[in-house]
Amino acid sequence: MTQAAASAPGRLFVLPYALASGLFCALAFAAASFAADRQAAFFGAGAATAGALCALPAVAVGAAYGTNGVLGGFLAGFFARMIAVAVGLALSGARGDAALGYAFAFFALYAPTQAVEVAYVVGSSRKRRAGA
Repeated sequence: MTQAAASAPGRLFVLPYALASGLFCALAFAAASFAADRQAAFFGAGAATAGALCALPAVAVGAAYGTNGVLGGFLAGFFARMIAVAVGLALSGARGDAALGYAFAFFALYAPTQAVEVAYVVGSSRKRRAGA
């Protein structure tokens, strides 16, 4: 059996979590259109989406390597988000209240996408304990 064939079930297992994360990102962009400073909110949602796009795959790859892999995946996701929040804020040019709007949009999306990653780890560990 090839490595690609062996990892196919793992890729299918992450799909519902990726869809949930994508749904949260879409909702964040929809909510950003109602923000007082739309540009800052869109940049915040975009930066959080970019971070989530890096974080879930990192956690999914790390989960195959046990506890240390999961911790490494979360660490990689944290660093991706750390870079995304700084780059997004610089690119948005937001100052004062707009910067607060940016931060709110970023962290309002950070929380549910992080919860999706935790749910993935819990689900994958249950699957592994069941012997699947």
